[in-house]
Amino acid sequence: MSLKTLSYFVLFCAAFLISGCIEEETKSYSWKLQSHAVSTSLDYQELVVMTDNIRTMSGGRLDITPYPADAVVSGPRIYEAVGERTIEMGNGWPNWWSGQHPAWAVMNAGPFDFMNLDASMMFFLAGEGTALANELSEQKGIIWRPAWWPGMEFGLLSKKPIRGLLDLNEKRVRIGPGLPSEVLAAASGAYTIPLVPSEIRPALENDNLDAVEWTTTAGAWNLGLQDISRYAIVPAIWQPSVLADFLINKTAYSELPKDLQAILETAIKSYTLTTTMKAKKEDINALKLFKDNGTVFSQWSDEDLSRLREASDQILETYKANDEFSRRLIEKKQAFKAEYNTYYEMFGPYEKQ
Repeated sequence: MSLKTLSYFVLFCAAFLISGCIEEETKSYSWKLQSHAVSTSLDYQELVVMTDNIRTMSGGRLDITPYPADAVVSGPRIYEAVGERTIEMGNGWPNWWSGQHPAWAVMNAGPFDFMNLDASMMFFLAGEGTALANELSEQKGIIWRPAWWPGMEFGLLSKKPIRGLLDLNEKRVRIGPGLPSEVLAAASGAYTIPLVPSEIRPALENDNLDAVEWTTTAGAWNLGLQDISRYAIVPAIWQPSVLADFLINKTAYSELPKDLQAILETAIKSYTLTTTMKAKKEDINALKLFKDNGTVFSQWSDEDLSRLREASDQILETYKANDEFSRRLIEKKQAFKAEYNTYYEMFGPYEKQ
């Protein structure tokens, strides 16, 4: 091969490689993100901000379209839709996926789980929580990420007064699936029904429900429950530090170049912090709105708490006995909670805020 021919060959190879890099850098990806949340809720509105930021940071190369509750799929079907790549991303609650594996029922905050937002955040963001969740999700081709923390949920809203567990016997209560509903049913004798957001208000209006549990004060207000339920019993003992999650189709994620993966991961972390803080501030404002609207509040008695604790302990033991992964997850959460509590015995708040 002559020097001139060799030079042409080298230039051709270089041009080929450069064109491949340019193609990689300019290729665009379009995703669908199905949320559990209604369009008026802050967590959905922040999803719109997140996807706009991803579009900007990627120069339009990663275009994720968010969809509010029920637009493409709804409720627990989000999990299957992500695994099958009907959608590339989903946003819901870990306990909604309990039909896929029993451990999802105890992945989220159950009764007497982490009592504080920061304890749960530490476990999932800096501890073993996210790795454990991915052990489950990757079996279905799904990558799992924490989305945000509503923290302590509201409680129950109703048309007629509910002053304790005895008032719930044989009542129909909307509550999410998994450990929370199992414990409430066992402790109270209520019939628990896991309706999705679009079904909740009509069911309460038509007296097909006696009480409703739906996220936090702001979440319940945004769903319009204050218009048809004058009474509330608080808080949601069954979900003291609840978190929402993101599901990502693993194949779709692997197709993204490294820089787009980094942009997505960074945007998710930004969403986590921003939505958690904004939502809790909104909850404080929503509580005032409920009070100004005339909502009558009551709280659980010590006897109620004891009954809920007893039911929770018994059901957790059943989960541990029936499934090895659930046992490992429960024990790791309990071990971290003990470490957290030991630390804050010395370094906890010494005065109310």
